[in-house]
Amino acid sequence: MSRLFFLMCCSFTIFGQSERSTVTVGAGGEFTTGGENVFRTSYLPDSPAFSAAYEFRVFKYLAPEVSVVNLTPLVPQFGEFPGPPIRERITLISMGARGILPLDRGRIELLAGAGAVNVSTSANYLQLTSWLWQVNGGARVAIGKRRRFWIGPTVRFSRNGGRPTDEWLSLTGDFGFRF
Repeated sequence: MSRLFFLMCCSFTIFGQSERSTVTVGAGGEFTTGGENVFRTSYLPDSPAFSAAYEFRVFKYLAPEVSVVNLTPLVPQFGEFPGPPIRERITLISMGARGILPLDRGRIELLAGAGAVNVSTSANYLQLTSWLWQVNGGARVAIGKRRRFWIGPTVRFSRNGGRPTDEWLSLTGDFGFRF
């Protein structure tokens, strides 16, 4: 998967497209949603979330995107001899597209998108669904006149379609670089 991401980054920049690629990194939190109706993820506590994304602006209003969100919840231990919570890593790798609405002569952008998410974890006992769908939205503001650097929030909601249900909601503050 990382090779595919690297290949996409390199191939898009080789073709001489200027200022169409944006790389962002962010930090924030993951929040449980759905309460007791969400069987597998309801017992996982809120946790820090770290994100990285790459988007390539194909048209003025459309950009394919690849992103990675790492969650690090303290998972409670169940069983005969429960111990202290253990910090686990859950990785959500998403691929999709987002619509972009430029405002104020391109200095502000509103974002909305959808895609598919692959879930992996450092703990096999969590038994999470391997594929989810995702919707995301956010906004960003250009820093400086050249519009190379961007800041803004992004919210991502991921969920599977069946039962038992897995749901993830993450909110990150992002810093982006456009080239």
